[in-house]
Amino acid sequence: MQEIRFRPAQNIDFIPGAHLVMETLHQFGVYLFGFGETKRAYQVIQTFFQLKGNHFSHEFAEFAMVGNEIAGLLMTFDQRRMRGSMAITALHMLKVYRPGEIGKFIQRMLPYRKEENIPQDEFYIAHLAVAEKFRRQGIGLKMLAYAEEKTRSQGLLKLSLLTEIENSAARALYEKFGFKLTETILFPEKIQDVGSAGDVRMVKILS
Repeated sequence: MQEIRFRPAQNIDFIPGAHLVMETLHQFGVYLFGFGETKRAYQVIQTFFQLKGNHFSHEFAEFAMVGNEIAGLLMTFDQRRMRGSMAITALHMLKVYRPGEIGKFIQRMLPYRKEENIPQDEFYIAHLAVAEKFRRQGIGLKMLAYAEEKTRSQGLLKLSLLTEIENSAARALYEKFGFKLTETILFPEKIQDVGSAGDVRMVKILS
């Protein structure tokens, strides 16, 4: 396994940060944030990443570093920060969308609005991505171990995440680390738009 260290993301990291966030969102990110346009989706996430307090802000992101290279991104939340970030995201929409587009975003987001309602006793991995160059080197497991340490430091004993039903590689990684599938969330009518039939919720209970 590669030796890695973690450092907090900064607002100037918006290009690699947005790229790795979009790696976790896949086609869903293009559908929701770019209204079907890939370039627009990246621009929106880049803006969110630079700003403070929203759900995609650099303030909640950490980079896994191999030497001076960014090997991965981790974004985590407890319930309080999750709720606060969602409220600020709503405000920051005014910075990335025209008034007439906000209604379109809300309409697309509504079916998914309850997916990230995490319980008070959980620490939630919102985004975990390994840069392509560093995949299959054990870095994903090290990032999960780091997230587990953060969970314990918060005084919590549950670590949770969501991943697409079809993402068998990610599910295998999480199962190897001790996560168990607890819920399947289906959106079959959205598969043409987002490329997925839904998500699975996975939880690891820490001893």
